[in-house]
Formats: sequence, structure tokens, C-alpha cells
Amino acid sequence: MSKTRILVVEDESIVAKDIQRTLEKLGYDVPATASSAASAYEKLEEVEPDLVFLDVKLKGEQDGVHIAEHIKDRYDIPVIFLTSFVDQDTIDRAKVTEPYGYLVKPFNEGDLKTTVEMALFKFSKDRELRLSEQRLSNALGKIENAVFVTDQDLRLNYINEKALAICGGLSGMDSIGLDVYSLIGIEKEGGVIISKDDLKSIVVRDNVFSFSNAYVIIKKDNSNIPCNITASAVRDEKDNFLGVAIVITDAADNSAPAAAQVAPSTIMDNQVVQNSFFVKKGSMLVKVYLDNVQWIQAMDNYVIIQTNTDQFIIHSTMKDVEMKLPSSKFLRVHRSFIIPLEKITVLDENSVLIGDKTIPIGKSYKDVFMSRLNFL
Repeated sequence: MSKTRILVVEDESIVAKDIQRTLEKLGYDVPATASSAASAYEKLEEVEPDLVFLDVKLKGEQDGVHIAEHIKDRYDIPVIFLTSFVDQDTIDRAKVTEPYGYLVKPFNEGDLKTTVEMALFKFSKDRELRLSEQRLSNALGKIENAVFVTDQDLRLNYINEKALAICGGLSGMDSIGLDVYSLIGIEKEGGVIISKDDLKSIVVRDNVFSFSNAYVIIKKDNSNIPCNITASAVRDEKDNFLGVAIVITDAADNSAPAAAQVAPSTIMDNQVVQNSFFVKKGSMLVKVYLDNVQWIQAMDNYVIIQTNTDQFIIHSTMKDVEMKLPSSKFLRVHRSFIIPLEKITVLDENSVLIGDKTIPIGKSYKDVFMSRLNFL
């Protein structure tokens, strides 16, 4: 395994050399240091570092904050600021660049080691989260139904292409943060308007509700579109309410109830036939072979099924999915993961590796998991 490469940007040569020697003593690779913005930009391309130390008060026209902004715009690299006394304005500018740590001068070897390890760990977790969110976004983006995901105050966190289209061609970036009720309204059968407060209170209380023969009111032109609507609470692992997911289905598509239009859990009912099951993708039911499943992951109120070549998203719970899969092949190893046991390639005390995916083993699932494995 190659060493972590670190670039040190510090205009005090003695300090720079001291940091370089200490980092190398700790087992890191520090192939270069830089003393100015110009040399830092050059070394970023040359060294391709995994982490950058930046002196906030670097001398010259461009200080460490300017370099951090450059790194944030062009690279996916964590930054640690080296600081001594800085004014509030510089601190405020530095915070916007979202550094992964601050190291206050003077510092010792222990401070350096801890700061680096914490920065690399947090960056790794943030990257995993970004990739997970991107996979979910890609999956939702392919759904033929309109999907809106909001925060607790019903401000948009996510909107897919179909939802953007029915709202009048907004861009995704422009819509994030908007009150969903500034874009759409909801009218039940019989002309009953579901207010913003009504929607939130019903979802918080019931978690999921749906109705057919409804209308979505497009606020841009006050037009009404006949549809089926499902609204689901988005909750974290501790069951805290985080927001609402709204799925709008064309009323002409009555092949399944509105609550099931995002590759529903009901699609899986009684569909595990020998070595496969069916999942809805677009307007089709796609057969997924059990042997091709890599892992199954909970994501808010959705479940992602990752196969060798594709990814499916269903509106369901892990408990429902777990009950519909053959226990001889699949095992739940974490509140957020179900895995096919035969796909495990490497395991340690707290995780398993399937392909290049590291999957955690929950403490409450560990004993059952270990009992299912053969050891020599």
C-alpha cells in the first residue's frame, strides 16, 4: 500500500522542514514543500498530494485561503490550515473553504499525527457519503416519476429531472433550498387542498400516505395535472424526522398503487422465484438474479439493490426486503446492509469486503453473522 502523499505550503523554511521531517518520521511521504501560491499550484500538479498543509497567513498577493479556494474548486483534496494569530476576517474566509483541520503553531509531533489522522478519516467518510448520495441521486434521476426530497421545513434538498420538467424547466441548482410549496400544490380528490402544514403533520404521524385521482398544482402557471401522489417521511437511523419525499405518478399509470411507483416493495411480494426476483425500472419489471446481487443498502426511505452491472432503487424498508429474500443466501449484517454471504472476499472484526465495497458489521448482528461462516 502506497504512503499518503502530503504537500506542505509554508513560507518559513525552518517550519516547513520541521513539518516535513516529522511527517516522514510518522510514515507519510512528503515529496515537496512550497513557499508561495505560484509554487503551490505547480507542486499540486506535480506531486498530486492526498493532503495539503497550508499556512493561512502565507506572504504574497495570495495567502493560504486563496490557495485553499483554488484546491476546493479544482481538486478533491483535504486541507489542513497552519495558524498562529489570525484576524477574524481571515478566519471567516478560511471557514468558507471547509478545511479538515487547524494546527496552531507551535505544535508537537502528537498534535501533527492526530490532526492528520482525523483529517484523512473525516475526508474518507465524507467521500463515501458523497458517493452514496451520488448513487442515490443517479438512481432517482432515472425514475420516470417526479421526485421531490425536502428538509424538515419542506425546503428542497433534491429534485429529479421529471420533477423539474413539470415545474417549468427549472435547473436543479436553482431549485435547491426553495420551499416545495412555492413550486407545487397538492389537491386531493373532491377538491380538498393539502396545505404545507397538513402534509408535514400527516407524514410525521403516519410516515407514509398516498392517494390516487389527485392533482398536482403547478404554481408557475396555476395548471392542474391529474396524478397519484405518495409522500414519505425521511428519517435517520435514530428515527429522527429529517424531511419528506414526494413522488408524483402520472394518473394514467394505474398498473400499481401510487405508493408503489418508485419500484415498490409490493413488486417484490411473492416474486422471489427460485434464483431471481423482479424489480420495477421505468415502466418495466426487470428480473434480477440473486447470484448477481452484490449488496443491499438502506438509504432513508429507499432501499438500493446493487448488482454486478446495475443499480435499482425501491421504496421499501430493509425489514420487508429481508423477509422476501432467501435466508440461505442473504444475511443482514447491519441496520443499513444486507449481503450475499458467498460474495464476501475479505473480513475483519468490524467489516467485510465485497468487491471494492467495505460494509460495516453492526454489533447486534455480529454473533449471527459469525455463526454463518466456516473457519479452519
